[in-house]
Amino acid sequence: MDNPYSYQDSLHLLNNSEWNKLSLENRAAVMQSVENETARREGRPPCNVSLFSEPPNAKGMINAGKYHPDNGSIGVNAYHLQGNPAGCLNTVLHEGRHDYQEKAVKGEIYHHDKAELKAWRENMKPGHYIDGKKNPRAYYRQPIEADAHKYAEITTGQILAEQKIQNNTNKGISSFAAKSVVPGDPAASANKGIQSFRDRVNRAEIGSASNAPNTAKSESSGRSSGSGGQNR
Repeated sequence: MDNPYSYQDSLHLLNNSEWNKLSLENRAAVMQSVENETARREGRPPCNVSLFSEPPNAKGMINAGKYHPDNGSIGVNAYHLQGNPAGCLNTVLHEGRHDYQEKAVKGEIYHHDKAELKAWRENMKPGHYIDGKKNPRAYYRQPIEADAHKYAEITTGQILAEQKIQNNTNKGISSFAAKSVVPGDPAASANKGIQSFRDRVNRAEIGSASNAPNTAKSESSGRSSGSGGQNR
């Protein structure tokens, strides 16, 4: 989906210091950017990410996110977006995985594990999905949710590792910029060299990220998740 932020922008904005400056709408836009990139890597169209507002229940549990299989969209709870970026990242990856599962079961994208695909298909049949509000333990153990949780955990770690690489690279660029200012040289000339260096680094990072194998598993379709969230 169209978004004001590139994936590289989003990696920067997922830093706590930057995240805390963002409005809820801009935090949702960061999540959209992450979903766009994740979907690209998985070979599926990205889901539209939107906000909904649902306060925590009496026990303090919150429905962090929802996946809607009828239109392939993701909802993220505005209350959840007020929290830390890693938790929000995990939620969007979980819900996006549900979209992957939905499309894999429909045969719209290829999934390598046939036994896993069969388990997802059975779990998605009417009456086979377990509502987390009725049976929390069974909810987390059912195939599509167990897979979605594992995928989100692994992929959150991968993206945060990419963020760390970008942070370290940017520190190097800052050092390079300081050393590039030579007395007597026009500032514009130095800036042009710095930008060329930055462009080369970004291209290298993007190429490395897109070629990296995705070791995480797919997510399941059409429910909701999150910190104590119960939906698919």
